[in-house]
Amino acid sequence: MNRRTPLLPLLALAAVLLTAPHSQAAPLILTENETFKLPCGHTIKVLSISKVEFSKGVMALMVRYQTPLSVDENKALSQEVDEVWKIAVKDVERGGYKEAIISSNEEPKGIFISANHVLNFLYEKGADNKWTRLNRTDFMAAQ
Repeated sequence: MNRRTPLLPLLALAAVLLTAPHSQAAPLILTENETFKLPCGHTIKVLSISKVEFSKGVMALMVRYQTPLSVDENKALSQEVDEVWKIAVKDVERGGYKEAIISSNEEPKGIFISANHVLNFLYEKGADNKWTRLNRTDFMAAQ
């Protein structure tokens, strides 16, 4: 009896599983121009990831993404941003940043002249190493 025969189907199955496309679950690291599905069910597209410097000289990582939501949908947008943040925080911490901006960009509307609204959310790492999202007043004061 040949003992290698059962091993071949297992190796073939492992090869298929390793090369099969991954599900649309949120990635561990953000990549520009990547579209993926958040746990809330929204599909977003990462537009850009860049370093920005505040006027006070603090460097932050900015993640701009396109959302199907309107900036007027406060509660839903707030929840969505928090889900994006759960992914982005890994990149922010790997880069050693103490602040980050998650920028929600509405899908452009219009045929000849397109327009979209943007809403930025600032996250800041405290002395206790915990991240908090600043409210609108704190965000404006930080700039």
